[in-house]
Amino acid sequence: MMSGGASVKKPWLKPRASPLALPRKLAAVFCYGTLLLPRYQRRLFGRNVAASPVVLRGWRLRMGYDGYRFIQPAPHQSVHGSLLWLTPEQLKAADNWEDVPYYQRESVCLRSRNKAIQVWVYARRQGKGRPCPELLFTTHNSGRLVLRSYRHLFQS
Repeated sequence: MMSGGASVKKPWLKPRASPLALPRKLAAVFCYGTLLLPRYQRRLFGRNVAASPVVLRGWRLRMGYDGYRFIQPAPHQSVHGSLLWLTPEQLKAADNWEDVPYYQRESVCLRSRNKAIQVWVYARRQGKGRPCPELLFTTHNSGRLVLRSYRHLFQS
């Protein structure tokens, strides 16, 4: 709210607004793991970031032998995830979290509802691993790696 009681319109918060119609100064990032979890968002970005469910076509999800999930190009496959809109500072925090250059941040074309947009993804093109169930993610803690379900993130 601004002084005088006038509200500021935020089209990215409207329930039916297109996830692709957001301010240009923010970076669109396709996320498929821990960056979608509120506790990690608060730790990295200082607040929760709204996420819009999307599907990235032409990529597949893998579980690395090190226990971390990653995506890599694969024709005729797709990965379910969400689109986050991050400020430049938040994008730097995400780069640090994703251990760039261990994961490479790449610009790819995401198509959603007959629109196309360039988004960032964190991928490991040369990564070795096995197929990974989409509804599992790796939690980070000081102990061992733990796989947990995050089915609730993709329910609308």
